[in-house]
Amino acid sequence: MSHWLMFEHVINELLQRGHTVTAITSYRLRSDASDESREPQRYREVLIEPIYDFEANGLPMDEFFKSPSFSNPFFKMATLWKLGLETSEHAFECANVREFLRTEGLRFDLLIAEEFVQESFLLLAYKYRVPIVTINTLGQTDFLDQSFGLLTPWSQVPHFMLEFENDMTLPQRAYNVFLSLWDLYNRKYYYLPAQTALARKHFGHLEATHGILPALEDLERNISIALLNTHIVTTKPRPRVDRMVQIAGLHIRPPKPLPSAIQTFLDSANNGFIYINFGTFLRSSNMPPATLDVFLSVFRGLSNYRFLWKWEADSGIPNLPSNVMLQRWLPQNDVLAHRNLKLFVSHGGLFGTQEAIYWARPVLFMPFYGDQHQNAHKFEKAGLGLTLSIINVTVDRLQTTMERILGGPSFQQQANRLSAIFRDNPIEPLGAAVYWIEYVVRHHGAPHMKSGVEEQPWWVYTMVDLGLLTVLFVFIVLWVVTVVVKAVVGLVGLRQQRKIKVN
Repeated sequence: MSHWLMFEHVINELLQRGHTVTAITSYRLRSDASDESREPQRYREVLIEPIYDFEANGLPMDEFFKSPSFSNPFFKMATLWKLGLETSEHAFECANVREFLRTEGLRFDLLIAEEFVQESFLLLAYKYRVPIVTINTLGQTDFLDQSFGLLTPWSQVPHFMLEFENDMTLPQRAYNVFLSLWDLYNRKYYYLPAQTALARKHFGHLEATHGILPALEDLERNISIALLNTHIVTTKPRPRVDRMVQIAGLHIRPPKPLPSAIQTFLDSANNGFIYINFGTFLRSSNMPPATLDVFLSVFRGLSNYRFLWKWEADSGIPNLPSNVMLQRWLPQNDVLAHRNLKLFVSHGGLFGTQEAIYWARPVLFMPFYGDQHQNAHKFEKAGLGLTLSIINVTVDRLQTTMERILGGPSFQQQANRLSAIFRDNPIEPLGAAVYWIEYVVRHHGAPHMKSGVEEQPWWVYTMVDLGLLTVLFVFIVLWVVTVVVKAVVGLVGLRQQRKIKVN
């Protein structure tokens, strides 16, 4: 859902500008646009129903609160690929999607795709003969670099699943290289072939009219523009090409009035309130009873503060302290903008972290999976907050960590500094995103922005950029010199032996 929220803003803006949009999605669009833009001829939803059930497919939510495996980068990547393949297959098998793919005579100008483990859907660009713009909700990744002809400098750029910064130690660099190579190998020889099999299964019939299906790697190399959920505040500088456009913060809008009950509860928080939200994917209501008891004890221990908690169960919590309000869903951007907010307790998702930075809110990070551990490490180091594992958390550790942030003015000062930088952009992010989308439509793609390097085999520019050709040349020279020296020494020795025999 959090990823879809970013697309909602893009879609609404495109509709406002008069475009016609079709979306294959699990969620209905919440529109700020006029009724005209929501007419069927202007916007069409191809709903994936039912929504993929993560728990039923081997990802029980309560495990995130108990198992340390989700912090292991190899486990996280394997899980990501597994879910990518399963959710893609689930979408293809949906009746609405099957009907849409069978519909003939549809015409489009552009494919906008999320660049997040659903590569088989890039074949829609092949079906409709249109260019591609991707939105990478994770930010810039190694596989995006490779498809754009960039060589990721692994000595300086950590893998997005690692909790490292650019100033890695030698052992960290070695670990980063190993993980990155493992990722590169498995994506190329395991994951992408599996996505290719999906693509052939659902688009193979097009070969009769369109010709041989392109490889997914070729489609990735032909992406016109990649819109990246990155910013200099959230991502350290790394090599980038013009076709990579940073749009972080696109989803952050001016705050709207909160629902009256929530507004009253927060307005009357004279000492401030603490907001707890572990994202749209993870449910707080799935936490083990022992962990819940820890939170309830902390709520009672910090009775001078109010707590607003995203709690997904209808049943609520027995004996809930009076300073706590539970809500199944919360307009997070509007809550974070409230003047009385003192602390945001978050899982460290990139979208929520960006919102916290924008509104200058200190954060207590409790990461669970994906890039959350890296985000938490990065922004703890930047002074935005502190990090605490929720696994086996104790009352003392949780309350003490909260009190450190609440009582330390440096956290608010750093939040203010990061917010000022994050807001200071030459172009408003949503405007930049839509500009480049329309740019690709106007020019029927952006082949003129390609360097040509992306069309070369990876080993060509890898060998050159890493200096391996130079190393190989030096090795050959040294080998030749060694052979020559040995030959000369051998000849000299042979002459000496002959002189000895003559004498």
